[in-house]
Amino acid sequence: MERIEKSIAGLNVTLIKTTKFKTVDFLLNFRNRLNPENVTKRALLPQVLKAATVSYPSKMEISRKLESLYGASLGSAVNKQGLLHIISFRMSIINDAYLMEDVNLLEESFKFFHEIIFEPKLENSSFLPKVVNEEKRLLKDQFLAIYDDKIRYSYHKLIDNMCEDELYRLKPIGRMEDLDNLDPKNLYEEYQKMLKEDNVDFLIIGDFDETKVFSLIEKYFIFNKRESIKEIVDRETKDVREVKRVVEVKDVSQAKLNIGFRTNITGIDDDYYPLLVLNGLLGVYPHSLLFRNVREKESLCYYISSTIDKGKGIMVIFAGIDKADYQKAYELSVKQLEMIKNGEFTEQDLDNTKKAYINDILQISDNPVDYLLAEYSGYLYDEPFDVDKQIKKVNAVTKESIMNVAKKIQEDTVFLLTNEEVK
Repeated sequence: MERIEKSIAGLNVTLIKTTKFKTVDFLLNFRNRLNPENVTKRALLPQVLKAATVSYPSKMEISRKLESLYGASLGSAVNKQGLLHIISFRMSIINDAYLMEDVNLLEESFKFFHEIIFEPKLENSSFLPKVVNEEKRLLKDQFLAIYDDKIRYSYHKLIDNMCEDELYRLKPIGRMEDLDNLDPKNLYEEYQKMLKEDNVDFLIIGDFDETKVFSLIEKYFIFNKRESIKEIVDRETKDVREVKRVVEVKDVSQAKLNIGFRTNITGIDDDYYPLLVLNGLLGVYPHSLLFRNVREKESLCYYISSTIDKGKGIMVIFAGIDKADYQKAYELSVKQLEMIKNGEFTEQDLDNTKKAYINDILQISDNPVDYLLAEYSGYLYDEPFDVDKQIKKVNAVTKESIMNVAKKIQEDTVFLLTNEEVK
């Protein structure tokens, strides 16, 4: 694969040239600082833009247009990465070379993609009220879905309690209590602000002529110069003097245990790869210590896993348990991290974790969207995605470096969701 990076027309462009895929995939990202004042507006924006444009004023007509583009797909998402709130638009088309007809699908798709971003259907210089109201309803459904999914709900409640005075508590989809205050006018104002102030990143992967792609970008995607937003990692933290313990009682058949830690390590730190491997050793794979010792040997949970946040340096262990097993499950889960700190894991455990993680890296190369997402993460953290380099960094992790990283990790908050009070 060949990477070409260029700043053009107010965008940061990354082209990945490869003959591996039969598609050409676009990823257009708007990024700005995470802000409680506009996080919900920004979460709603991509859905409104995808719902109605000047030429295609309904979801049905947009769907028909995608069909006419030989079954092209269009998607959007909102995410947070460290201090950043990111609005993403994604499109995938068949490569012109694989079409039987003589068409310029690449340019047709750029033209349509342009309309989604720049030509929303308006009324009285604002978004259509019926579109905004419908998308507000659908976003509210997303909040309710989190509440109904007790695994996700308990994870978010842990973060709410652990980071109650920190920016990190904000969800990328915003806050449900903001929805009543959103209207077509203030949402359109936020949209104009996004076009004017956000850093814009355009990533494309496939088999194409880069000269042609750059000319299409200059034709359909032109942005004014704006302030560069460089800071990504969220260093906001607190002094952990004692572990905070929170119990919430709800009508649940299975208790949810969540344990939050501060690793004090982010994606730009030298210790990030040892932390990554540590997390794999702890609770990502079937051979991981949590799965093996807490779930299989002791049968103390229905599921158990661990995850880390690259932009914040937070690690979470989460499990589904019987409430009667809370104390045992909690103590044994925390013990697994202590075991890593003390070097109580084998070289075979370490080798299996490295192989599993390397397999994950290799699989990224088989999917164009996954590859673009990996490229974008690498771009944000100033580490261009390179399979061989990442594998080399994983293989360079030693037992001693993992033990040293484990000693930096501090337990911060325990959140238990259960159907009755426990001690």
